[in-house]
Amino acid sequence: MNSIFFQQNSKVIEMNTQMISTPIRVGKKEAPNRIVFQPMECNDADATGDPSDLSLNRYRRFAEGGAGIIFTESLTITSESRARKSQLSITEQNAKGLERLINEMRKINGESLILFQLNQSGRLSEAAFSKVISVYPTKDPDIHVLTEEEIDQIGDNFVNAAVIAKQVGADGIDFKHCHGYVCTEMIQPANTRNDRYGGSFENRTRFFRETTRKMKDAVDDDSFLLGVRFNAYDGVPGGFGAAGPEEVIEDLSEPIAFSKMIEEAGMDYINVSAGIAGSEITQPSKKYPVGIYRLFGWAQAVKKAVNIPVIGSGYSSLRDGKNDLPEPDPAKKDFLYWAEKNLRDGNVDLVGVGRQSLADPLFPKKLLAGEFDSINYCTICDRCLTLMIAQQVVGCAIHDKHYRDLYRSIKNKTKNQ
Repeated sequence: MNSIFFQQNSKVIEMNTQMISTPIRVGKKEAPNRIVFQPMECNDADATGDPSDLSLNRYRRFAEGGAGIIFTESLTITSESRARKSQLSITEQNAKGLERLINEMRKINGESLILFQLNQSGRLSEAAFSKVISVYPTKDPDIHVLTEEEIDQIGDNFVNAAVIAKQVGADGIDFKHCHGYVCTEMIQPANTRNDRYGGSFENRTRFFRETTRKMKDAVDDDSFLLGVRFNAYDGVPGGFGAAGPEEVIEDLSEPIAFSKMIEEAGMDYINVSAGIAGSEITQPSKKYPVGIYRLFGWAQAVKKAVNIPVIGSGYSSLRDGKNDLPEPDPAKKDFLYWAEKNLRDGNVDLVGVGRQSLADPLFPKKLLAGEFDSINYCTICDRCLTLMIAQQVVGCAIHDKHYRDLYRSIKNKTKNQ
């Protein structure tokens, strides 16, 4: 057993890292440990969508941290419809910039798997600088509803992006189907299009099946990892994880069927999430700490249905046990306890942190070395979310002076308006 002992308030505490420190096969590659840095949008690309100095510095630090898998933030496959003004892009013109990003990370760490998350923002695109689109009609007549031809083009853009990811040296990609973006809309029961992309479950998953098949053919390398992050439950009427276009009560029939479809399509992993961007089931909060239990349950349900590796989400909220979970034993509240337990019990294969990666990019390195007292834990303050909503560059406004000063300037401007 891989145990680390440390002193806290004159008491010797044993911390077990047996499971989380173990390497794992993902497809034909190996992650050196079970910690995953989830995609975190930081809105700091340059004017062309390439990584800026801020972007490169952040990913160098991520590489130094040594998580088993490091996902990039959501890379937009088009500049036409995007959620962030300065969002990192993955098009032909961005290939050199992305190649530099990979090379800078590899200089520091050649073991972690680096995966690009590919996305099209859809209805969550920002009208101030891009075109808002939707898979199906909404109550807003100004939102453009995609034609079949436009959906086909989006599929081609995803395929091209996967090829670019392979060419620039990434280990694989994440075909994003979560948090309300265009692929989320595609599979929702609310998608009642009357063509081959809407209505039945078969039609709503057609885009996924056809695009995945094209990706695999275009990449033509079975060691290049393909996976999906999807919502087990959107938590909105007609959302994925509900039984019909107007239903909201949780029903995991389609998410489980989709999980099996992902595996049958030859994908290498599933990354389980929930909720629309910014919701408390996406990010368990101080007001809703038990949201983490729901994320545990959804990941467990998916894991029972498939044999490929499953990544769990939401673990940042656990921190070092300083949370409001209704658990009387403090030793059963922190990140390491739940990571080890869920890995040991077979509920997940890897555990993901998002906000914690911004709070301390060296989190995995410190945790696995037993340097618990030196970890800067995420405080679940959501100041990073405030920066993102304001279309500012995003980082930890608690532990990083650059973002702390930026956050204060935004708050001061708001007070003076």
